[in-house]
Amino acid sequence: MRWVTLAVVVPVLVAGCGGGGESSTSTTTGGEPLTKDALIAQGDAICRQALEKFQQLQQNPPTTAEDAATLTQQLIDITETELSQLRDLNPPATLQSSLDDYLNALDKNIAVLKQGLKAAQQNDAPGYAKAQAKTVSQQVERLQLARAVGFEECSRPAGTAPSASGG
Repeated sequence: MRWVTLAVVVPVLVAGCGGGGESSTSTTTGGEPLTKDALIAQGDAICRQALEKFQQLQQNPPTTAEDAATLTQQLIDITETELSQLRDLNPPATLQSSLDDYLNALDKNIAVLKQGLKAAQQNDAPGYAKAQAKTVSQQVERLQLARAVGFEECSRPAGTAPSASGG
């Protein structure tokens, strides 16, 4: 498989990121818990910022293994920052479990991105494609978990509008 062929899959991979990276699965518990509305507003703002960065990266899909490795490292950096910011939110007790479930899914996604990075660094196009396919296959689960918290922007595929149903 050639790297140019993979350029078609990269936008889906980028759209499906929505975070990842940190080893802790629980959010910060210091300070007063946010209201549900405040949690959703702040979380969606964090995710919207990451999504905008993902969309900028999509404008130049990789054509070589080196390009794929660079892109994937950028995705990892963005998602680790996003996840860290989401972890800093202090949810109401009623949403703690749902938020933790979502953050765990993001952790799994960053691990897959790192598999893709390793494959790209080794010029392993099939391995890179396999990591992309795994990220895409887990997109629906991440979106559902984000919706369970109440987020509209988190793990939303790029190029789609937030749901009008409010969750």
